[in-house]
Amino acid sequence: MNKRNGSNLHIETELSRDLGLASALSIGVGTMIAAGIFTLSGLAVRDVGSSAVIAFLVAALVAGFTALTYCEFSSLYPESGEGYLYARRTFPPPLAYLVGWTLVLGYTSSCAFYISSLSSYFNEFVWHSPYEQISGTIGLICLILLNIKGTKESARFQILITAGKVILLFWFVYGGLGNLDTKALVERMSTDISKIGATAGLVFITFFGFSAIAASAGEVTNPTKTIPRAIFLSMTIVTILYTLVVFVIIAANLTEYTEAAMGNAARLFLGPIGGMVIIVGALFSMISASNASILAGSRVVLSMAQLGHLPSGIAAINPKTRTPIISLILVGGTIIVFAQSFHLEKLAHFADTILLLALILVNAALIYNRKKFPNLLRHFRVPFVPLLPLMGIAANIYLLSLILQHPEPVIMAVLWLIVGMLGFLAWKGSQAEEEFLPGERSRVAQVSMEGQESDFRVLVPIANPTNVAPLIDLASAIAKENDGEIVAMRVVSLPEQAPTSRETSYVERERRILEQAHVRAKSHGVKVSSLVTIGRNPARAILETARERHCDLIVLGWKGYTSTANRILGEIVDDVVNLARADIMLVKLVGEMKYKNILLPTTGGIHARLAERYTATIASAYNARLVVSTVVSPDAGATHNYSVEKSLSEAVGRINDESSVHVESQIIAHKSVSVGIIQASEKYDAIALGAAGESFYKQILFGSIPENVAKHTDKTVIVYKQYSPVKALVGRVMES
Repeated sequence: MNKRNGSNLHIETELSRDLGLASALSIGVGTMIAAGIFTLSGLAVRDVGSSAVIAFLVAALVAGFTALTYCEFSSLYPESGEGYLYARRTFPPPLAYLVGWTLVLGYTSSCAFYISSLSSYFNEFVWHSPYEQISGTIGLICLILLNIKGTKESARFQILITAGKVILLFWFVYGGLGNLDTKALVERMSTDISKIGATAGLVFITFFGFSAIAASAGEVTNPTKTIPRAIFLSMTIVTILYTLVVFVIIAANLTEYTEAAMGNAARLFLGPIGGMVIIVGALFSMISASNASILAGSRVVLSMAQLGHLPSGIAAINPKTRTPIISLILVGGTIIVFAQSFHLEKLAHFADTILLLALILVNAALIYNRKKFPNLLRHFRVPFVPLLPLMGIAANIYLLSLILQHPEPVIMAVLWLIVGMLGFLAWKGSQAEEEFLPGERSRVAQVSMEGQESDFRVLVPIANPTNVAPLIDLASAIAKENDGEIVAMRVVSLPEQAPTSRETSYVERERRILEQAHVRAKSHGVKVSSLVTIGRNPARAILETARERHCDLIVLGWKGYTSTANRILGEIVDDVVNLARADIMLVKLVGEMKYKNILLPTTGGIHARLAERYTATIASAYNARLVVSTVVSPDAGATHNYSVEKSLSEAVGRINDESSVHVESQIIAHKSVSVGIIQASEKYDAIALGAAGESFYKQILFGSIPENVAKHTDKTVIVYKQYSPVKALVGRVMES
């Protein structure tokens, strides 16, 4: 598929849509008919006797609520990624990441459960090895290689092996169901509701296969119809089979019910050969469930990388096999870690804890999605929303509460979730800011460095050549006060079709403009460096330069408003202001460069403090009068006015302590803050103010006051924003 990334046209390899209804059905059935029925059925009978049938039906009912949610979401967003994708389209980014991380942990731990079960069965019935996990590890490696080879090959394997094990299970049921003693069945039925519920929580993992179907939606043909059908059919088939299989295991009346109970029952009813056939079928079932989990887990990882919640390199799709090789390898490695870390039953509880948390969030996502996007076309609609999703949430919470009886796997699940969130925050914090923007990395075409580097640097990107002098003058005042230097830059945005031979002429033109910046800075006695960069995205080039040159302040020219849709300050300015790890100074220039009287409206806060400091420096350089002010409603009481006067007095004191500039204070009486500032500015040459608020979102951060003032006054306007590492990190996470 052709996609535009910024101004660059590139070819992106997509997953191939090779999965039809049979393939999707085999993924669901193949995942559900697996280690769960072959190993957990015996443990369920051990715990609650013939009430194990009720436990499986309860687990199926609980899964059914969420299966309906998946049907609606998959018809709405027919792409790979399932629950994570649904949360990403609905919730704020951090919550969506949490859903994705729980699903990755859920699929990998579930697959580890299947692989460990395979090793247990192989060690018990086929060949005893001193290293029990060897058979499962070899099987896992083979499955990873199969998935790397291609989705079509993996799907064919899945269909074949799923069909085979369904036939074997019906043979097992046929051989043993005739021996069922209904009287003994009733006698062995447990009436301990709590224990039945806990058993339902244990076996819940066996019904999670429906989500694996949705996880592969990006590779399913006609997904809006195929996926809901496959989910309903697979849930129906598996529930019927599970019920019959548990009846047969109960009918075997074994002396001991363990993970190998089904294999022992098969030997009893079908003889040694028939028993071995069922055991082989069990091994293949575990392989097919592992294969489906690998397929689903890798697609969730792929979706998270594509949508910015994991490094983008993980989303690489091999152009030859059209499979996500890196995500497959990562998923395989995580499965091995889980398989080596937990005993079989604890692994089931760990996986169930993680998956139940994920499904609670996905059900909540449907309720919120209906409210947030009421007009979206939904090819499948869950009836009685929000009632049914709420029932799903309540049922999942109930099962989760019962699993809490097993503290060790639950504590480990919580720790893994915490590690995932901390890792996400650490990664976002270490990410270069320009990586959040589209486009290729810019490159430096020419650079001129002067003297040794200073500890304080002011970056001045020059977009409009007529603004060279006023911007450099302002930057020089601040740089000189801080014994710093100026870094002047020009960005060359070459047209896509421009030949590289024309690059020299572009660079030469920009060099002449930067020479003006050099001369101007030198006239103020300030050191200056300059560079010309070539890139498709000017904002990205500015951010790269600010980071690489360790700039403390970025001075940007600004027209005072934007006409670009979905932008607050302007297409380039928005990105720089929101992402830069430096203080920001936006300058709307009007008229002559004279600053004899400067108005500084303030309401306190970190941005206002920055405005005080830098504006005082500018006022001192121009020998200007600085008036600190606050807009107060005419209806305000005496107490409020006293508080405002006290605040202004404190601001004047701070400025006097740090500079020798002449400072006064003024209360502006008006009901509208922005109108009051605009009217008062008639007596001044410039207005300086801090960004409005301390929000993590740029839309709220700059609000309407600075833009309204800049848009409707004919005076120079300077707006400051102070960089805060903590708030910047939260902003990155919230907007990732």
